[in-house]
Amino acid sequence: MSFPKDTELKPKNMLDVRDPISRVSLDTFYQVTFSFGKQSNWFKGTASGGKKFDGLDFKQKMNLLCTQAEIPGTSYLTTQAVGHHQGIQEVFPTLRQFPPLNLTFYVDADHLILEIIESWMSYINPLSTNSAASKTFGRLSYPETYKETIHVSKFERDTFIEGKTLAGDPRSTTKTSHYEFVNVWPQNMQSIRISYGQSSIMRCSIALAYDRFFTDFTSHQSGVPVTTGTEESSAINYNTPEYFDPINVNMDIA
Repeated sequence: MSFPKDTELKPKNMLDVRDPISRVSLDTFYQVTFSFGKQSNWFKGTASGGKKFDGLDFKQKMNLLCTQAEIPGTSYLTTQAVGHHQGIQEVFPTLRQFPPLNLTFYVDADHLILEIIESWMSYINPLSTNSAASKTFGRLSYPETYKETIHVSKFERDTFIEGKTLAGDPRSTTKTSHYEFVNVWPQNMQSIRISYGQSSIMRCSIALAYDRFFTDFTSHQSGVPVTTGTEESSAINYNTPEYFDPINVNMDIA
């Protein structure tokens, strides 16, 4: 392996770098899909219908109200080896660590987002009797009854554009990147400050723990089925032009 040559370090012509630097990803085009399959255990309220849900089920409403999400990072725990090669210290990876998935929601006027998250967290460690009783105690639920699956999909402005160019060729579109989070559960819901003064949209931020995540960087407009917890929801392909509207993107409006 050699050092870069002078010809590789010389300034490039603008025509040589125009295409790579002009097509950058925008952080406002994404979707969080709540592929829940065990919500009947921890959410006892009505799951859909009525004015409270605006004609949607609660997972679709959570999707629309999710104003901030994250593409996950990762890191390794390391161990040090000394003396395998004389006078050399080496570092090797051991366990892979996954940081929490942080999501932020706009809180709707019916406080449905707060109800869903609180119901989920209360089910994990429910109280045995009335919460006002002095002898109340908690008993943890089994993890397989409340751990869920969440998908984060990142696409671009032109991902779902159809048609042909002026030359008659099919339009070149960007692919969609999928992240699947396995065994998700709510670890921390941040306090929400309310006060007199200038009004603003109330937001709810939550940190979700999970066991691991999987990625798919090969999905184009034709799409791949998203794995969900139920057969009914697994038949939905969330990566289709009918489901994604390139104009209807998640953007901060406040």
